[in-house]
Amino acid sequence: NRDRRRERRDLSPEELELLVATARSGPRVHGLDGAERAMLYRLAAGTGFRAAELGSLTPGSFRLDTEPPVVEVEAAYSKRRKRDAQPISADLACVLRPWVSTRPRGEPVFPTNGLSNKTAKMMRADLEAAGIPYVDGQGRVADFHALRHTYISRVVGSGASVRVAQELARHSTPMLTIGRYSHTRL
Repeated sequence: NRDRRRERRDLSPEELELLVATARSGPRVHGLDGAERAMLYRLAAGTGFRAAELGSLTPGSFRLDTEPPVVEVEAAYSKRRKRDAQPISADLACVLRPWVSTRPRGEPVFPTNGLSNKTAKMMRADLEAAGIPYVDGQGRVADFHALRHTYISRVVGSGASVRVAQELARHSTPMLTIGRYSHTRL
């Protein structure tokens, strides 16, 4: 049996900002306008949430005035089948506050008609428009799940303990967090 996992990479801070800016000013792609895609990428890189988890979020999922601010995924949508309250940065909370306030109460904040099936195509289109290579020189890809790698790499790079990084990544083992998801830079 062949291992079908892709080798993913994290996006540098500059690449992430370029991706977000390109998406924000871009056309509607696979049902999401540029502002929605920009927020989707920010939220994915700022929480480590998977596409299906992001697709489940409603305005009630955001606790942006708590300390720390958090975004919650209900157990039914979490890969580990537990309700997850993910702390986010104050900077991300500031960006999210006005955006979330415009979303209809009780409705998903992103149009969810197949969101998890569209994220790869959306991101690939935005990467191309931004001039960011999908595959780097080492053969690693920057697909939508690479935003989760970006989140975890930033957590580890911030000096968080292995245990804290594992908890924030919502992984069962520290080896998965450090060995597979963390990409450190000098």
